[in-house]
Amino acid sequence: MKNTGLRRTLSTAVALGALGAGALATAAPASAANKDGYLDYHEFSLTYYASQTGSWTDFLYDEALLSNDTFITPGDGQGKIVDNNAESYFNRDNVTWYVYTNSYAGGIEGWIPAEHLGNFSTNFKNQVSSIYDNDAN
Repeated sequence: MKNTGLRRTLSTAVALGALGAGALATAAPASAANKDGYLDYHEFSLTYYASQTGSWTDFLYDEALLSNDTFITPGDGQGKIVDNNAESYFNRDNVTWYVYTNSYAGGIEGWIPAEHLGNFSTNFKNQVSSIYDNDAN
């Protein structure tokens, strides 16, 4: 008798757990917000140091003048201007992002594929001044 009751309890718990997991899996994704310190899907980030260390900021939209932006998260570089100060990146978007060594898409052009993170090459390390996504919308 005890085994049957225990089995029913376990079956009910497993079923409820599965329902709960399904509810979590179907929850709506968080909305991306430009420069809020959270790297959401569809955003691009620039980080003060290599290997995504130090302060960073997230971008949802193109930025023609990174001289108007600062690193916002806690860590080395927080509050410093992003222009010519980024050593690494994370493209958490489903489109390619383009980086440029001058404002308004001038200078040397580089591109970061979707869902890619890494350190900038010597051409771009501490040289990025503008960023643009490849979204046609």
